[in-house]
Amino acid sequence: MAGRIPQSFIDELLARLDVIDVVDSRVKLKKTGKNYSACCPFHNENTPSFTVSPDKQFYYCFGCGASGTALKFVMEYDGLSFPDAVEKLASQAGLEVPKEQISHDARQEQQHQGLFKRMEAASQYFEQMLRQHEQRGRAVDYLKNRGLSGKAAKFFGIGYAPPGWDGLQTELGTDKEALRELVTCGMLIEKEDGRTYDRFRDRIMFPIRDARGRFIAFGGRVLGDEKPKYLNSPETPIFQKGRELYGLYEARKIRQKLTRFIIVEGYMDVVALAEYGIHYAVATLGTATSEHHSRRLFKIVPEVIFCFDGDNAGRTAAARAMETVLPVLSDGVQARFLFLPDGEDPDTLVRKEGKDAFEERLNKSVHLPEFLFDFLKKQVDFDTLDGKARLDQLAAPLINKIPAGMLKKLMKKRLEDEIGMSSEALADMNNIPVPATVLDYDLPPEEPSINISDYLPNDESEQHPLAPSVYKSLVQIVRQPSLAQQLELPNADPETEYERLLLEVIRKLKLAPQQGSVGLLIQWIGTPYQAELQQMAESGSDGHIPPSTNDINDVLKRMGARHLDVELNKLKAKFEQGEKLSTEERQRLQELKRQRHEMNKKRTNIYRR
Repeated sequence: MAGRIPQSFIDELLARLDVIDVVDSRVKLKKTGKNYSACCPFHNENTPSFTVSPDKQFYYCFGCGASGTALKFVMEYDGLSFPDAVEKLASQAGLEVPKEQISHDARQEQQHQGLFKRMEAASQYFEQMLRQHEQRGRAVDYLKNRGLSGKAAKFFGIGYAPPGWDGLQTELGTDKEALRELVTCGMLIEKEDGRTYDRFRDRIMFPIRDARGRFIAFGGRVLGDEKPKYLNSPETPIFQKGRELYGLYEARKIRQKLTRFIIVEGYMDVVALAEYGIHYAVATLGTATSEHHSRRLFKIVPEVIFCFDGDNAGRTAAARAMETVLPVLSDGVQARFLFLPDGEDPDTLVRKEGKDAFEERLNKSVHLPEFLFDFLKKQVDFDTLDGKARLDQLAAPLINKIPAGMLKKLMKKRLEDEIGMSSEALADMNNIPVPATVLDYDLPPEEPSINISDYLPNDESEQHPLAPSVYKSLVQIVRQPSLAQQLELPNADPETEYERLLLEVIRKLKLAPQQGSVGLLIQWIGTPYQAELQQMAESGSDGHIPPSTNDINDVLKRMGARHLDVELNKLKAKFEQGEKLSTEERQRLQELKRQRHEMNKKRTNIYRR
C-alpha cells in the first residue's frame, strides 16, 4: 500500500463497523447496563475493568488505560500495523482501501532496496560468525559474562564481527556493484586509493532495524577496553541516527500492550532489561534524545521515561532532555525522569534488583513538572523576592514551549503559585500555538477524547448506597491531595466507577505525592477523568465539606468491609432457613454482627458534623 490512507476512508470504515462486534469476536463481552464489560485483554486482572460503549463506539480500561476505536483495538489485539489493520477491517466491511499515488519518499525507498538487502546479508553474516568462527569463544564468553542468554541474543540478532580487515568484504563484496553498495551503507570504508576494508572488526554486533524490521545500521562493542568502546554505522541514505532508536522494533514485535517506553543509553541496557521481562526500553544511537525521537515514541505510548545517572552530569543531561521534549507534550502524554544510584546503569541495576524492584523505580520516577521546578529552584535563592523573580524568568520560556492545552495552563498556574503572583515573563511572551504533527502513513489518526460521564450510570447515586459519600471523598482529595498520605487503601474491588476513580487517585498520590490540585491534575491530563477532576478542583472550597481523613477513611473501610456483609448474609440466610449452624459458624455470626455494629456506630456523613 503506497502513500497515506485518506482520512475520509478511515471515517467511512469506522462508521460501518460496530466496536461491540469487533471486540466481542475476540474477547467475550457481557452486557452491564448500557455498556459491555470484560476482563481486559491487555493486562492481567481478575475483576472486569474493560468497558465498551456502543453509544460512543469506544473501549476503555480503567485498569491499564487502554482505549480507542475498533481500529485501534484490532491493531493492539491482533498486533497489526495501522495499514494492515485497515486492510483487515475493510475486507470484513466489504470495502477496498484506496491507493494514493506513490510519494517521492516511496520512490526513493524503492531505489534503496539494494542497500536493505546488503544490510540483511551483513546481519546474517555476523550471526553466523558468532556461531561458527574459530575465535567466537571470546565473544560468547563476553555475552555470557554479561548475563545474556542465547535466546535474547537470537531475538535481538546479536552477532560477531571477527578480527581481520576483509572478512565481511570477502563474504559479501562479490562484484563492483556489491562493493559500492556496501560502502554506501557504511559497512566498508573506502581509502583514497580506492581500496576498501571492513568498518567493524573484532566486535559484538548489534543490528539496528527500522519500524518495518529492515536492517539499516549496526552498533559494535569491543570485547576489551579498546577505544572507541562503541562504534556505530555512519549516516547513510537509509540511516539517520537522530531519527532511529535501538530496540523500538523489537519492543513492538512482542505481543503486549505498550503503555510506556524508557529511554536508556546503551544497547546492553536494552537487551538486559528485555532479558528480565522489561520489553519497552529503547536507546538513542550515540546522540542526545531529539524532538523527533520523542514525537515518534508518543505516537505509540502516552508515557516516556528518561533514564539518567543521579549525579550532577546526569541531571544536567536530564534538563537538556526536558527542554527537548517540552514542545511535544500535548495533552494526553507525559514525560518522567528516573535517576539511578551512583555507579549503576540499567544493565547492572536490573540484574542486582530484579524486574519488580526496577519497575517500582520506574513507577516512582519524577514527573516532568516536578523536575522542571525543582531543577530551576536550585538555581535561584528562592527565599528572596529577586530569587522568585529570577524563577519567573527561567521558567516562563520553558513553559511557553509547551503546546497550547491543559498542561500549559496548569504549568502556568503552578508557576504563579510558586512565585505568589501572576507571571510577568509569561505575559510578555507571544504564545504561538504549536502546529499539529502530521502522522506518518503507518500510524493511526488521533483518537477522539472520552468523557468519563459517558460510562457512568445516570442514576448511580440512587443505585448504590455508598455513592454520595464516595463522590464527596473524591472531591475532598482533589481539593487537598496531601490527605492521601494519611489514608489506608482497602483490599476491595470497586463496585462503581467513582469508587474505582477514588482508589486510583489515592494510589497515584501515594506513588507521587502532591501538595496542590495542580500537581494532581497534571497526573490525569489526557485521561477520560481529566474534565471530571478539573471540575471538582475548580468548583471552589465548600464550607460544608471539612478536610477530614477520618471521614474518607471511614468510606474506604466500608468499601473494604463489604466482604463481611457477604459472609454475614450467607450465615443469616442459613440460620433463617432453619439450618443448624456449627459452633464455629455461630461464633462467626456473632463476631460479624459485632463488627458491623461497631462500624455503623462510627459511620458519619461527611456533610454533617
